[in-house]
Amino acid sequence: MDWLTDIVRHQGLFVGSIAVFLGGLALNLTPCVYPMLPVTLAFFSQQSKGSPRKSGWLAFCYLLGISVNYAILGFIVAKTGSLFGAWLQKPVVLLLVALIIVLLALSLFGLYEFRLPEFLLRRWNSASTGAWGAFGMGWVVGLVAAPCIGPFILSLLLVVGQMGNAVAGLFLFFMLGIGMGLPYFLLGLLVNRFSRLPKAGAWMVWYRKALGLILLGLALYFLRPLLPEKILWMAVAILLAAGGIYLGWLESSRHPALWFRWLRQGIGVVLVISALAIVRPHAPQRPTVRWIPYTEALLEQARQEQRPVLIDVYADWCLPCVEMDHVTFRHPEVVQALAEVLTMRLDATASISPEAERLLERYKIYGAPTVLLFDRSGKEQTRLRLLGFVQPQEFLERLEKILRN
Repeated sequence: MDWLTDIVRHQGLFVGSIAVFLGGLALNLTPCVYPMLPVTLAFFSQQSKGSPRKSGWLAFCYLLGISVNYAILGFIVAKTGSLFGAWLQKPVVLLLVALIIVLLALSLFGLYEFRLPEFLLRRWNSASTGAWGAFGMGWVVGLVAAPCIGPFILSLLLVVGQMGNAVAGLFLFFMLGIGMGLPYFLLGLLVNRFSRLPKAGAWMVWYRKALGLILLGLALYFLRPLLPEKILWMAVAILLAAGGIYLGWLESSRHPALWFRWLRQGIGVVLVISALAIVRPHAPQRPTVRWIPYTEALLEQARQEQRPVLIDVYADWCLPCVEMDHVTFRHPEVVQALAEVLTMRLDATASISPEAERLLERYKIYGAPTVLLFDRSGKEQTRLRLLGFVQPQEFLERLEKILRN
């Protein structure tokens, strides 16, 4: 999701909100949302009693319930800022999150079902809850859809946490709710035109299990800090191979259409090939930049020596930070160019020192990754500041402007 961070920072919050809105629309294609459609259709039909105006009002309340739910979540996470990412480094929290994700994945494989309590379904279906009932139904849609939309929601939470902007977090998640709720709003407006909903079919069962495989991969991602690298990649390879064989050939869902058979077998082949690519021997790891922990004294010493400085604000829970570390900062030309630069890293994975807090406040740094470039006079060149992942070539172009001065 670092692409969304880049969009918000470079194109503005409005463009980023459009991307999130479209993502919310796409989440309605997930099979976990489908069980709510008959309940919603029956509710709107019985409540409106043929009145388009009342049906529209109920649909609006339903849409508002979804949006407010996500907006509150986004506001809370953004308010905590980088603390959200820090929480995800505690072993107990990582294990708990991974366990929840595995439980959601197993539900998608059909071992059990996450469903709303029957008394709530009966109550909402009894046409006695009015506008507040519509609002409440919208509120819980996110819970019902959790097994399928979890990866997107968790990724967006990390993006908002890195931004540290409560207003932006509230707005982005509100737009997510609008995107998810818009089809329901239209369904409420057109409720009297529907007599029945189409059956899901075998493809939906297969699709649920494919999403379950994605959730298992997400669980491994959260366990990444707790596992040795070799064991982690071996687990990923096993998951890809087993998932490819199962989804491609062993899964029991059958559909008469030829496209469905080609699709599942094609995905199976891709997953198995990906597993083989992971386990094949790799070239030795390339050299990386020599990082020194940030201190105010070193920054002042570099200014007196008229030496350029790079400060990398980094965190293990920040995916673009890790990507930057493994791609850009391992590129031979980048490593060579930084040899004459004092390279300091401010690690915000868990807690930070008072010195680091002063740096973040002084230079108005709100998230990771952020790369500050100081010229030989000790002045930060704000126009060259990096926010998010950049390719080695772009990084070298900016670094060259510092080295020339």
